[in-house]
Amino acid sequence: MRYWRGWPDSMLATVLGLLPGCPDGLPGTPVEEADRAVELGLPLVLGWHEERLSLWRPQGRETPLSVSFNDGKQGYRLTAERVRHERLIKALGKPREETFTVLDATAGLGRDAALIAMAGFPVLLAERSPILHAMLADGLRRAPAELAAAMQLLPCADAGAHTLPPLHAVYLDPMFPSRDKSAAVKKDLQWLQQLAAYPDQNEEAALLEWALGLDPHRVVVKRPGKAEPLAKRSPHHQIAGKAIRFDVYE
Repeated sequence: MRYWRGWPDSMLATVLGLLPGCPDGLPGTPVEEADRAVELGLPLVLGWHEERLSLWRPQGRETPLSVSFNDGKQGYRLTAERVRHERLIKALGKPREETFTVLDATAGLGRDAALIAMAGFPVLLAERSPILHAMLADGLRRAPAELAAAMQLLPCADAGAHTLPPLHAVYLDPMFPSRDKSAAVKKDLQWLQQLAAYPDQNEEAALLEWALGLDPHRVVVKRPGKAEPLAKRSPHHQIAGKAIRFDVYE
């Protein structure tokens, strides 16, 4: 089942420059250096920065974006003391019948998947964007051994293409515009929006129906605080915060 709209490779070739050393087979335009990407009008480049596979604006002053579970705000969130207070973990609830595995069907940069893993759940990560998939693979390569052992990155494809084990939960975080005023959040979203497209209403409905059809104990959906439920389908209950909430379907 194909439920997610990705930009075609031909469009990514007009957006992304691939610097030397990038993994083979990624969509984009190969360039020898960032200045060449500027000459070609490519707004983003992918390459190695401080030994991390990173995304950045070749003429920008922003810090390159990479997947890292070890430092900064993400590292702080991944302490055992912090994880148990996360609303996402409360939304997932306790495992039943010895079924612990959680599928993060829209893994993105893996930040929420790492929280889930630190809470004690084995996590399967599905990501269909080849760019984000490559960045996730690099981040997991550098992750602490205990965390990496709890997170399995599935081959790059729609989540529906995989054969899955019994699941405690399916976690969905469809891309949506953020109202957060943080420059870092805006940067992440602005760049990722150039690599992937928002799901439309039909795709949202198909995504939710597919997740429920896997018969997990629950499906958890991340939503903006004031947004309608995914596909306008009311959840069993919600775990709400100031800007973000988690809708729980049982």
